[in-house]
Amino acid sequence: MPEAITSLLERLIRFDSVNPSLDPAGGGESAIGAYIADFCRERKIKCQLQQVDGERCNVLASVAGGSDETLLFVAHLDTVPARGWIRNPFEPYTVDNRLYGRGACDTKASLAVMLAALDSIRREQPRTTIVVAGTIDEEYRKAGARALGRIEPRFAGAVVGEPTGLEMVVAHKGSIRWQIEATGRAAHSSMPERGLNAIEVMADVILRLKQLNAALRARPHPLTGPPSLTVSLIEGGTDICTVPARCLISVDRRLVPGESPAVAFGEVNSILRDVMVEEPSITVHAVAPAIADLPVSAVPGTRLVSVAQEACARHAGTGAPRGVPYGTDASELNAAGIPCVILGPGSIEQAHTIDEYVELAQLDKAFEIYRDIMQTY
Repeated sequence: MPEAITSLLERLIRFDSVNPSLDPAGGGESAIGAYIADFCRERKIKCQLQQVDGERCNVLASVAGGSDETLLFVAHLDTVPARGWIRNPFEPYTVDNRLYGRGACDTKASLAVMLAALDSIRREQPRTTIVVAGTIDEEYRKAGARALGRIEPRFAGAVVGEPTGLEMVVAHKGSIRWQIEATGRAAHSSMPERGLNAIEVMADVILRLKQLNAALRARPHPLTGPPSLTVSLIEGGTDICTVPARCLISVDRRLVPGESPAVAFGEVNSILRDVMVEEPSITVHAVAPAIADLPVSAVPGTRLVSVAQEACARHAGTGAPRGVPYGTDASELNAAGIPCVILGPGSIEQAHTIDEYVELAQLDKAFEIYRDIMQTY
């Protein structure tokens, strides 16, 4: 089975499945989804496509179980763009037991292992129906996971494949991202008193947001660390000789479990109201819509957490509940009421990097862990 998993992963890497929302030249998920459907049909594994966005579809493979419950294993099909590689990022190669290629760890390794584990149990009847899903659009707006969350009856739980080094992640941060616009009045820079400088007012806003971020750092979550706020983009002005009438910033606010997007949004809006009280001639407001991903937190001792923890301990010597700062498809699934654990081969340090790779030794252990969960849950 190890060689078969490696061969399958190499085949998946060869598909350019770069998210077209991140790069219009990206190959998208259609071809890799069609290949997975063929892979399943050849092995007489039930498979279907779930239309999500035009021709972009989730692919769902399943083996029927002995109960009414269904356990989901999910890994995303899309990748981020592959810029700056010296070698072809879609032609996998192995050096020192590391398999290189775009998506090698994020998350085609998880997907290959999940499919191999499903194939290994297809002649058995697990206790629970097992579905392995490849989702679209995780790297942008998680539309694929959102569509999975609407399936009825609801999945009993989900194992989300991400590069966690085979550690069991039960909590991660969410995010809310939006823009703030300051509107003043243009004037010739030789007579600045006739204008209202939107950039100067936005500079005040940014300093206050920096103070808010310092306060957020004093509110750490025990597993994920503290929330944060980053001003990540800024634009303003028209030319060097004109008082700028407009300035726009982009804000990335990371949420920890227990925080809500509404409260985080409200904290910033309170700052904007204070600025406008002090500068009533200038309008400063949030530009909608905000894009929000909810934080994730699994309840210790629940069935899924216990089964995953025992499988990790048996096969990899891991299993202690952990938290991470990044987001996953679990945010959409958890928001739909589906308990999640995040677990997979590879290191997050390799995700999105040039010369991304996965340690081949982790594929074997991941196979045993996923198979164990499929048979035991």
